[in-house]
Order: sequence, then structure tokens, then C-alpha cells
Amino acid sequence: MKSNKFILIITYAVRFILGFLFLYASIDKMINPARFAEVVYHYRVLPIELLNIVALLVPWIEAVLGVTLLLGIWVETSAFILSSITLFFIVLMISAIARGLNIECGCFTLDPEGSLVSWKRVIEDFFIFAGSMFLFFRATGRKQLEK
Repeated sequence: MKSNKFILIITYAVRFILGFLFLYASIDKMINPARFAEVVYHYRVLPIELLNIVALLVPWIEAVLGVTLLLGIWVETSAFILSSITLFFIVLMISAIARGLNIECGCFTLDPEGSLVSWKRVIEDFFIFAGSMFLFFRATGRKQLEK
């Protein structure tokens, strides 16, 4: 019984940490969409026509995911989307590193003194990915047990 309680505590902790992280990450991008579009542009993976759309949508998606995780609603769906987005972010950062780009990550702040794309950021995103997958499989497993 103690094991189940421990896993439940871990689940809540991961949910709240990821929810807060993504809500926090969205704020600066919502306030400064033009600056975020600039950061996205430096990755050199999107056509210019899509930059503004991405710069406007990504922060709102991050905010909605953060809120749903904090409130505990649609956890399975939110965790799946969060896992997918984070995996995409990891691929983007590895691509930037492989191409030798010395650019801002755009992860949590748009401050020019903010963090650059690096292996440290890739590892951080891997932990976010692992946490979101944990939430996804926890939610999926609970659904299976309820059937």
C-alpha cells in the first residue's frame, strides 16, 4: 500500500512541476511574440511564412498544457501532447547543435542573455519528456485498471 501512495505522490509532483514549467515558459513568449518568432527563425527549420503562426500558437499550447496538468484535467491527452512537443524540441536542439548554431534556446526566457542551445538543455528536455511519458502511462494504466 505504501508503494501505491509513493507513486501517487510522485505522479502529483511530476504533474505540478511540468504544469508550472510549461505555464511559466509560455508567459514571456505570449508577451513578446515578435521576439519569440526571432528565436524560432534562428533555428532555420521553418519557412518564414510559418514563423508568426508558430510564435503565436506555441505559447498558448504550452499554457493550456500547463493549466490542464495543474488542474488534473485531460492528463493523458496533455501528457501525450507534451511528450510529442518535447521530443520535437529535443530534435530541434540536437539539429542546431549538429549544425553548429550558437543560438538562444527560447525555452523559458527570451532574454538575450538567456540560455543557449546546448547538451545541458537537451538533457533537461529529456527529463521533461520522461516525466510526461510517466504521466501518460500512469493515466493510461489507470484507465485500463478501471475497465
